[in-house]
Amino acid sequence: MVDNGIGGGDDRIHDRHDDTLPEHVCDAGIDTKSEYWCYLDETGTPDFDPDSTPYFAFGSAVFEGGHGQALMHTLHVRACRAGVQNGFHASHDSTDTKTAFFECIRDMDVKFYATFMAKCNAYDYVKEHGDLWLYKYTLYRHAWSVIAHVWDGKSDITVHLVVAKINLSRREREVKEAVEDVRRQLNQKNITVLAHIWDSNSSAGLQIADYGLWALQRMIVSGKPGHYNRYIKDKVGHPIWYPWYRAEEN
Repeated sequence: MVDNGIGGGDDRIHDRHDDTLPEHVCDAGIDTKSEYWCYLDETGTPDFDPDSTPYFAFGSAVFEGGHGQALMHTLHVRACRAGVQNGFHASHDSTDTKTAFFECIRDMDVKFYATFMAKCNAYDYVKEHGDLWLYKYTLYRHAWSVIAHVWDGKSDITVHLVVAKINLSRREREVKEAVEDVRRQLNQKNITVLAHIWDSNSSAGLQIADYGLWALQRMIVSGKPGHYNRYIKDKVGHPIWYPWYRAEEN
């Protein structure tokens, strides 16, 4: 891979699309502390069939430093409502619970990031890599862009990548290996990257990422920006990134 200052020179997940970060990311000069928690969620199918879903995407909810109070707030919001089952999962939530959860997010000190890969714009040689490659490559590009945005280029930081567990034996093993490979490539002298694979039903952080990406996906794919405008827009860390451009631009 072209050495981009994040992730070293490994060429296993390189492609020939634009390999530079958006200008707003490269020029970001924000103060950083020592630790970031990046809760990750995915949307779309990790294949190269644009008829299934136009994009495969990773989104994240990123907290700087300790954020236990925010997580406890989400737990309290859910515990106060009847009919909540199966732990944390947005698709199981009632309209009332979803509204309360979004309002909870609006009060949090959290930033949302998203990387959408337009499958119709993938080169033929990229498609030959197979589906898991797209999962790993999108995860790499997304995590790399988040780190580049929060890191000042010289401080020592620790970044926790929290990914949802997939409860399929073969797929679970493949995802674990892919996440570990991405972690190794992102890890370097000043950046310690730790990977965690957690059950999304028991992780408030993963559900926050789920809600954020759901709102973004509805705006981008379905043209329904209501939840994004009300709850997420003011908490976006940097504009949505399309390394392979928009699906309608192919």
